[in-house]
Amino acid sequence: MRPTKFFYEEIEYFGYTYLIKLFKGKLKLQKTSVGEHIVSGFDIFAEPSPQNWKDFFVAVNNLNLNPDEPTEDVLDGFQVECHIAFEKNLIKFEIINPMFKNFENFRNLVNSLTVCSEYPHGLLFDDDEDDE
Repeated sequence: MRPTKFFYEEIEYFGYTYLIKLFKGKLKLQKTSVGEHIVSGFDIFAEPSPQNWKDFFVAVNNLNLNPDEPTEDVLDGFQVECHIAFEKNLIKFEIINPMFKNFENFRNLVNSLTVCSEYPHGLLFDDDEDDE
């Protein structure tokens, strides 16, 4: 039930860039400051189980996502690019400040796949630990 493609990127203006990408059956996780170069050889991976993938697929389908552009032209915040493909299902969007229904739930589901020893709360919620 693993996807055929998984690409999720968040760019926080004046903050971090988070990249989650399917690579050789695992999720490659990257967190960099905007403008910072990625150093190779220090790759961090999360390896969701087949059950994790199945749960993710079912939960995302139940969200009935309909990504649409926000009605306000606010250019601060963050941008999300997402391209996740299962055999017959596709989630694809690139939106600045996504505010569509169930986006936060979707983001939480994506984050749940990134929990690993390096990011015990998941990659997207790692900043909460940095602030403490």
